[in-house]
This record gives sequence, structure tokens and C-alpha cells, in this order.
Amino acid sequence: VNEWIYPNINNGVYRCGFAKSQEAYNKAVADLTKAMDRVESILQKQRFIAGDTMTEADIRLFVTLFRFDEVYIVYFKTNTRSV
Repeated sequence: VNEWIYPNINNGVYRCGFAKSQEAYNKAVADLTKAMDRVESILQKQRFIAGDTMTEADIRLFVTLFRFDEVYIVYFKTNTRSV
């Protein structure tokens, strides 16, 4: 799961915030939105992102989600979803 969480969520918010063109921003926000939908779908069925126990992927996800509404939506315009 780290293979898609890191580039699309953890780094995805920064790809949105530091995009050098509208096209780059559009791609980054689309990837972020798709990944957030995937996370929501997984977490509706199980407690942790990678199965029955907490893993590094859960911690990586938590630190980004914890700051999402207060920081990334405000400064990086990642407001297609709310946490």
C-alpha cells in the first residue's frame, strides 16, 4: 500500500501545492482524489489500511490526514475532499 499512499497522498498534497502549471495541478489533485476514495473504500471494510493490524502505511496515512483539512486544503487547495 505504501506504493500508492506515498506518491498519491503523502507526496500528492505537495504535488498539488507546488504544481508549476494548471495541468500539473489537475493531474495531482485527480490522483489525490482517487487515492482518498480508495482509502475510504478500504477503511469502510476494515480498521487498518493494510489489514487487521497497524502498519507503517497507517502511520504514514495518519500524519497526512491529520493535517489535511487545516493545512493542505487551505494552503495547497486540495479541497476536493474533506477528512
